[in-house]
Amino acid sequence: MIDIMTDASPMLAAKRERERSPSRRYWLAFCTLLVLVMISALAVIDSTHVSRRRLNALQQLELQRNAIQVEYTRLLLEQSSLVSQGKVEDMAVSELGMETPDMSKVVVLGD
Repeated sequence: MIDIMTDASPMLAAKRERERSPSRRYWLAFCTLLVLVMISALAVIDSTHVSRRRLNALQQLELQRNAIQVEYTRLLLEQSSLVSQGKVEDMAVSELGMETPDMSKVVVLGD
């Protein structure tokens, strides 16, 4: 009977080892999945941060574009008012003291 027990002990030990082995594999799989979930969560956080930073930059650029567009419209209005013939002539007379020359002083160059 003692021989059977000594033979049975290694068999029981092997059986116990096999029973422990799946739990170790499950534990390793659990830890691996946990690490992967953490990496995924950190990637989502980083992606969200980059997205918000880019959205903020986009909003700043839109504000800058709007300001430039307002100034461009103002400059177009100013240009149209300065280009009109009456305005140019009035400025020439008032600010520069220019006059229309007499016809006798006009020299026409040609053929």
